[in-house]
Amino acid sequence: MKSSIRSALAAATVAAVPAFWMARHSLSPAVRTWTRPSLPPDTRGPLFARVGGDGDRAVVLLHGLVSSGDVFGAAYDELAATHRLVVPDLLGFGRSMDVSRSAFSIDDHLDALDQLADRTGLFERRWTIGAHSMSSALALRWAARHEHRVDQVVCWGAPVYPSPDAALARISGSAMARLFVLDTGWAEQVCAVSCRHRTAAGWLTAASEPTLPVHIARSVALHTWPAYRDAMRHFVIEADWQGQLNRLDDSGVSVELVWGTNDKVGDSDFASTLTSANANTTVTLVPGADHHLPLTHPALCRDHLDPET
Repeated sequence: MKSSIRSALAAATVAAVPAFWMARHSLSPAVRTWTRPSLPPDTRGPLFARVGGDGDRAVVLLHGLVSSGDVFGAAYDELAATHRLVVPDLLGFGRSMDVSRSAFSIDDHLDALDQLADRTGLFERRWTIGAHSMSSALALRWAARHEHRVDQVVCWGAPVYPSPDAALARISGSAMARLFVLDTGWAEQVCAVSCRHRTAAGWLTAASEPTLPVHIARSVALHTWPAYRDAMRHFVIEADWQGQLNRLDDSGVSVELVWGTNDKVGDSDFASTLTSANANTTVTLVPGADHHLPLTHPALCRDHLDPET
């Protein structure tokens, strides 16, 4: 009898796990609002990108760390009705993953974006750049390189910190981050295992992140250790936020820094102090939103991308 009860309890526990996952998944705002992009993808030089529209102005969307351009789902494809829309997988990530590279410098990323711009007609237009998380620092540098071509940069969930020490302190507040970000030995080993078993790693991420669309969660595995390591260093820990914002302000390029009030990434209070010195920099907070703003609030993010509206 006791054996039968134990067996019944074990079976109930096993059945409860997928039921709990499905409940969290189906109720997640990111899952409910995201749909797969509809624009056709293609290879544009070193970067994989989806491109559409032929408007006089352009919108370029840059994804965050360990992600892909697909985080900007079908809702963003609507921008192609009035703009030239370009959505790449950044160098070393997603379908632009490059296993032959041992390093990814800032100029490597910028040069790859320039090749993309050349092949998609961006140099014939003026641009707005939308960037999520890690790519915010990259977007500011790219805008500075083309300050006479870019009108606006919108950054969602930017990892803005006053110094590298402050960035490291915030990262080290998480046990998982200390293990997989700061302890590079462990991080490199985990990444090496993931690289050898990317399909399994993608499904494992989807299983452990029920609040994300499965397609988006699976793309987390599409990178190499050098791509992850160098992006974290260049665009999070060592990013010169004040210097880049000052330069764009001098050039008349507007920058909007947007955070959800539940976003734990970045120091929005420090960012707000920068607005006093930079007339073209603004900070916006979205009540109740978290770090996945492009997934959970696509209409709001999309509306920020046209400086004429």
